Amino acid sequence: MRSYYLILLLMVFILSFCAHKAPPLHIDRVNPKLIRINPFSENQLILNFSEELDSLSLNPENFLIYSEQETIKIICVTPGHTPDQVFLFTPGIIPGEYNLIGKVYDRSERAGFFKTKFIASTKKDTVPPLVIKYTKGARQKNFYLEYSEPIDTASIKYYVFPRRKMVSKWYYMKMLSLIPETDSLNHDTTYYLFVKEAKDLSGNDAPQFITTITSDSVYNPIFIRGRAVLNDTPIISGLGVISRKEILGISTIDHGEFLFEVRDSFNYYLQILGDDCHGADSVSVSRENIIKLTPGKVDFDSIIN
Repeated sequence: MRSYYLILLLMVFILSFCAHKAPPLHIDRVNPKLIRINPFSENQLILNFSEELDSLSLNPENFLIYSEQETIKIICVTPGHTPDQVFLFTPGIIPGEYNLIGKVYDRSERAGFFKTKFIASTKKDTVPPLVIKYTKGARQKNFYLEYSEPIDTASIKYYVFPRRKMVSKWYYMKMLSLIPETDSLNHDTTYYLFVKEAKDLSGNDAPQFITTITSDSVYNPIFIRGRAVLNDTPIISGLGVISRKEILGISTIDHGEFLFEVRDSFNYYLQILGDDCHGADSVSVSRENIIKLTPGKVDFDSIIN
């Protein structure tokens, strides 16, 4: 028995001696460096760095653009399309040479300081901002939108139906959360968000946008479909608003077709607004729902106010 324990101890010793040690933890000792600057347009600079950055540390106060004549205001700093990229947004810059100094942090919180020069671009920004990510469907307690670029936050105009007071929270001036001001969203209710107006920092208009959410975890929505026609011809575009005692939903009209998500098969009152026509009628899930329009313009705000 004693020899058995001696052999066992010898084997443990040999295995311990032969075992490989774990590699040492990697310590980042390299600061991030600016490797390229691209004056993308008259109000946007794209900066590329040598490594991935800590996007939470991006701050307009860490950057300065100046020339011999002036200092340029930096409106917004956002992460780029890749983790090593940063976008700077400014008011329109007149042509000429400018200095850029700044500070960024990598994922290990090492600071990288840089100073460079660039020639301002004369390219105009004519691209409208688009919604690239948004909440939709069940198990949603608030609305979330993400635009393709920063938005002039003072320009946005939106409505929530059924009416709820919402608190706006912006991130990088391009990500918007709309949170109920008091309590939470009701169950057994579909909420519609209609973004009527929004502009980017160059004044380009974003397309109108609609999405729906509900706080229900499980639900089976039903839909009201139909067509809006003027002289038996489907209208190209417009808006539809359904209501009972209050406005309950909104939908875009696309080549005459409309679609609403509802919770029951009873009648709703639908108003259609085209560019130069309008009309209204009762609609429900079980009907064909053809709305005949007449010439004339009705303002959207006059319906909801």
